Amino acid sequence: MDSPIAYIPMDRRQALVRPREFPDRTQGAALFADISGFTPLTEALVLELGAQRGAEELTRFLNLIYDAVIDEVHRFGGSVIAFAGDAITCWFDGDNGYRATTSALAMQEAMRPFAALTTPGGASISLTMKAAVATGPARRFLVGDPGGRVLDALAGETLVRLAAAEHQAGKGEVIVDTATLAALDHAELGDRRRDPEKGEEFAVVTALEAPAAPAPWPTLDPASLATADVRPWLLPAVYERLQSGLGNFLAELRPTVALFLRFDGIDYDADDQAGANLDGYMRWVQSIAARYDGTLIDLNIGDKGSYLYINFGAPQAHENDAERAAATALALRTPPAQLAFIGDVQIGISQGRMRAGAYGGANHRTYGVLGDEVNMAARLMMAATPGQILVSQSAYPPMAGRFVLDALPPIRVKGKRQPVAIFAL
Repeated sequence: MDSPIAYIPMDRRQALVRPREFPDRTQGAALFADISGFTPLTEALVLELGAQRGAEELTRFLNLIYDAVIDEVHRFGGSVIAFAGDAITCWFDGDNGYRATTSALAMQEAMRPFAALTTPGGASISLTMKAAVATGPARRFLVGDPGGRVLDALAGETLVRLAAAEHQAGKGEVIVDTATLAALDHAELGDRRRDPEKGEEFAVVTALEAPAAPAPWPTLDPASLATADVRPWLLPAVYERLQSGLGNFLAELRPTVALFLRFDGIDYDADDQAGANLDGYMRWVQSIAARYDGTLIDLNIGDKGSYLYINFGAPQAHENDAERAAATALALRTPPAQLAFIGDVQIGISQGRMRAGAYGGANHRTYGVLGDEVNMAARLMMAATPGQILVSQSAYPPMAGRFVLDALPPIRVKGKRQPVAIFAL
């Protein structure tokens, strides 16, 4: 059975047993790793095995893969801070980039067995990973309502640079920023690349002549952590299922509605109140989402700004989840006066069949709702103008009878060959 402590970042977990301070200003190395190939794997498994068995087999693959890569993060003293879809963001506190780069290269090695998979029905699928490392100062916050779920957030210019580096990485590569490269003695390098917007330079690292020594975390006994310390890290529905012994049955393919919201107005580098401001905003967002039985899945901060993902339909489902998403979006468009520092938000909504459930390694897991329509909602969020709510063709019909939606000219989005129909709510 899944252990609830696996949902807590490793360094935070250790601190619950061996108390230490987590100042909101810190220094270290951030690692971003994105695994691709899960969409064709999902499609093949569903075709071969049906929706439920396909979801279960997919979860088995996911767990094998994340076990392999997350073990390499922990082996070199890193912590998985957040999942964003199939990607993970990790933090190596106090590192100059040496341990993080060694870990990233070890993660690529761990991915080799998954480069040529064969499904039960004989389909050939390739899963690959790209990784980026950036080193420097960062802000780290614990935000959210403990009665719902708290989230660990990494922010600041180093994370913005990390996202820019990731955009320059190709499948199977490890790319680093100049600050990290300066700490790597006798590194074997591939291409040098430049960010076209800011001109920042990055380098592909293919090997290290002298990799960093492992720095594994001490083993923790789950029984040593108090329930009051663990429960706030999990969604209430997930915690309840784990406690009832049903954690292994969380994976399924089901119709849900995805809402993505982009926001700005918080200066993560210069403002000492950034953590308090983010916490206040996230608690308000959680209260609005809870009003309509939505679930806050992710909070991510990077080069495209800050964004959050709310799902309707998982873990709790309703016949009118699309209407609930629309009502939530309208409420979130106008923050209250005490949150006036938040600028105009951009929102995207889409609906479809998604894979919902717990996934990750045995030593670090999350609850997620992923799929093509999740990606569509994120694309629409980025396409929206400030203050605008964009709705996909799939989410339009269940909203049309209750809300005013204006048809807009079709737009092109990444991952779709043809322009897609959109509507403004």
